[in-house]
Amino acid sequence: MKRLAFELVEMCHAACGGQALLKVIIESGELKDPALIKRASELAIEGGADFIKTSTGKVDTNATLEAAEIMLNAIKASGKPVGFKAAGGVRTAEDAAAYMALAADIMGPHWVTPEHFRFGASSLLDNLIATLRGDALMDNEEGY
Repeated sequence: MKRLAFELVEMCHAACGGQALLKVIIESGELKDPALIKRASELAIEGGADFIKTSTGKVDTNATLEAAEIMLNAIKASGKPVGFKAAGGVRTAEDAAAYMALAADIMGPHWVTPEHFRFGASSLLDNLIATLRGDALMDNEEGY
C-alpha cells in the first residue's frame, strides 16, 4: 500500500510536468495516528509533492496544530523545498497566527511566505476582513 501511495504521487507529479504545483492532501484528521500522518507526509514528499495539505476541510477533524507540527517536521527532515497548507478549522486571526508561529519555529521565519506556507480556509478570510473593519464577530455555523 505504501508503494502504491508513493507511485500515485510520483505519477501525478510527472503529469504536472513542472507546469502546475502538486498539492497532496494528507487528510490528517482521518489518519489520527501521528505515525501515519508522518509516514503519509514522507511518502507525499518523496513522491514529488510541491505542497502537503492537512485536509480537504470536509471531514470532522481538519487542520490541527499537532498534525501541522508532524507535517512541518517531515518537510524539514526531507530537506526538500516543499510547502505546507493548513486547511479546514483555521477560522480566526488567532488560529492563523498560531499556525504561522509554529511554522516559523520549525522552519524559520524566512520560510513563512506564500511560496511555502498557505491557508485553505474561506471562513478565515471573512474573519480577517471583519477584524480589519473592527466589526463585532458573530459565532455561527460558518465560523465567523
